[in-house]
Amino acid sequence: MTFQHPGLKFLYFLSGEVSYRYGAKSVAVRAGDSLLFGATALHGIEAIQSGPVSYLSVVFTLRE
Repeated sequence: MTFQHPGLKFLYFLSGEVSYRYGAKSVAVRAGDSLLFGATALHGIEAIQSGPVSYLSVVFTLRE
C-alpha cells in the first residue's frame, strides 16, 4: 500500500525491520532508524523482513 499527501513526513521505527519506499528510493530500516521526506512522493512499506513492526509517524504541513 502506498500513500501520497502534502507536507513533510517523519518516521521513527520502534520495532521490526522493513523495506520502505519513498519516491524512486527503497531503503532498509529497523528499530531506531528514522526517515524524513516530502510526503508528495509515493511512499509506504514495501516488505516486512522482521515483525512485528511499529513506528511513529508525524506529518508536518504549513498553514497559510
